[in-house]
Amino acid sequence: MSDRLVLTGDHVPAPAGEPQPAPSPSRLTRMWATRGRAVRAPRIAVLDGLRLLAALSVVLFHYLAGSGSIPWQRTAVELFPTLHRIAGFGWLGVVFFFMISGFVICMSGWGKSAQQFWRGRILRLFPLYWAAVVLSSAAARLGPRTPGEQRVTVGQMLTNLTMMQEPLGVYHVDNVYWTLWVELRFYLLFSLVVLLGTSYRRVATFCWVWALGSVLAPKSDIPLLTQLLVPDWAPFFIAGMAFYLVRRAGRLEGETLGILALSWLLMQHHLPAIMAGEGHGINWKVCLTAITVMYLVMGLIALGKLDRIQWRWLPVAGAISYPLYLVHQSLGVRVIWRWNEQWGAWPTLLGVTAAMVLVAWVLHRVVEKPLTRLLRRLMAPPAERPRTPLA
Repeated sequence: MSDRLVLTGDHVPAPAGEPQPAPSPSRLTRMWATRGRAVRAPRIAVLDGLRLLAALSVVLFHYLAGSGSIPWQRTAVELFPTLHRIAGFGWLGVVFFFMISGFVICMSGWGKSAQQFWRGRILRLFPLYWAAVVLSSAAARLGPRTPGEQRVTVGQMLTNLTMMQEPLGVYHVDNVYWTLWVELRFYLLFSLVVLLGTSYRRVATFCWVWALGSVLAPKSDIPLLTQLLVPDWAPFFIAGMAFYLVRRAGRLEGETLGILALSWLLMQHHLPAIMAGEGHGINWKVCLTAITVMYLVMGLIALGKLDRIQWRWLPVAGAISYPLYLVHQSLGVRVIWRWNEQWGAWPTLLGVTAAMVLVAWVLHRVVEKPLTRLLRRLMAPPAERPRTPLA
């Protein structure tokens, strides 16, 4: 994702005629813009790497965590006894995605108008999503099919293009799309803050109100309220936003610590229901420990402790994580099912995973970049559109 941090350059100028000293990275991470003109700062590269790590963990979960004969015909328990147990925790990558999303959406929406905020979200999500829906639908209709798989209809594909197929009662073309509906509801809620104008106080208040609302909604007997407030997943987004507030302040303050503590407590309460609802019959204590480590890692990022990690491949990792997440199941599972017995278990696993990474990179370069540029021009306000010279 290309969202960047906003910083001020409020260092003391050098005397006239002398070169201006550059502010130190440590000061830049502490001095966030609340007023005045904002400038762009280097992206938080480590977030890109964490996105790819989260995506790969979900890939392994879908390829190896099942106890049945799909997609391997023989069970993954038999073929990969050790890796199968580890992959069972791969669904936690979704948790990390939501936490990172809370951080990044708060960051990218800061100081934006509602129009700018939604334009950015649409440009980020939909071009690749549309390509994935078409590609996955074509694979489902034309490629190998696993036992019991439902046939994708044209109407189902067209409805999936809206990203609102779940509330419309239509099956997902690919099961991974359910997380995007969760994301859209978070964007809808956060756009209320954007409408009012982002500030520390408004975002912090929003976190408190959402946390309280997520507790009360299931008891209200109002299904729409429960749908909007997503009680099970709200703590992760709230934690991400709180970590961004820490990032802007440059330190952990009492209120943000309180928000983080509340989100952690709500998370541990919802965790058994999440695991049961998603069919994850694995150790609750291990999952809780893993999520707590995610909190600690996000805390280090918020405090600027990982800013020195600027490996060149990290932006590429961040760019391919979203397309990898979108297509790995619908495409990869079919290839595994059709050819794993001929190729062997390990060559199939490594080959398919590498192929899905390559497909993700191609989608990013060939589909996302040009389609995003086109969509950006179409969505630009009239004043920002290039004028066509008169003949």
